Amino acid sequence: MAEDPYTACAEQLARTPELVGRLLVDHSPTEDGWCRGHDGHQERFPCSIRRLAELARAHATTTGRLRTPA
Repeated sequence: MAEDPYTACAEQLARTPELVGRLLVDHSPTEDGWCRGHDGHQERFPCSIRRLAELARAHATTTGRLRTPA
């Protein structure tokens, strides 16, 4: 298990490939560089949720648990 909470969260998230894939799709950039996945406020792309999903994808692909499009 990871030593820091952020990486530990990504490792747990990596166990749900459908959710990781959905987060990667939902938290994509707009033409102006903002994240599409936030209602009510703007956040620059990549947002913290997108970075977490990317870390989960990287962890899962190295362990052979997840195959999502890049």
